[in-house]
Amino acid sequence: MVELAAYRGQRNVVVWFSRGFTCPFCRAHTDGMRAGYPALQAADTEVIQVAPNLLDAARRFFGPQPLPFPFICDPDKRLYAVYGLGDRGALEATRTAVVSFAHAFTHGDTTNQIRGAYFDVMNRNFLRRLHHHASSALDQGMFLVDKEGIVRHTTIVGPIDPVPGGSQLAALARAHCDVPVAG
Repeated sequence: MVELAAYRGQRNVVVWFSRGFTCPFCRAHTDGMRAGYPALQAADTEVIQVAPNLLDAARRFFGPQPLPFPFICDPDKRLYAVYGLGDRGALEATRTAVVSFAHAFTHGDTTNQIRGAYFDVMNRNFLRRLHHHASSALDQGMFLVDKEGIVRHTTIVGPIDPVPGGSQLAALARAHCDVPVAG
């Protein structure tokens, strides 16, 4: 369990709604977030990634290489709806699923993708996972919440559009949340 209220008065928080660890684009964004995480920590900022994955699948996937920041599973996409993030429509969803799977197998991201596909096939849910990709073509959102609980910056992008990395978010935190510049 992760409570946003636990950070009030302590840290700024970036609440990042991604498409999840089975999306090769999101894994690349997660790597960028992980690389910029020290800059975020220096800016008194935590990242909370929210994704439409199942908890058991996330535990198996991240087991050997846990993230340095919290990962929340929201398979019913209830939190997405609370933050105003919704479906992009059937045509965009299908295009995104096809591009996502094609990208994984043509851009060298085969280790994690094969591992994820292995879990899906072994669980006999490959078709369900393909449908999940098609039906989860949600907007991705990043909400920068300051220490007082006020949303200071919002970034909403399409399902396969790039999102700001950790260093960029640290700069946003410094600019919007009265974080002093280290020096």
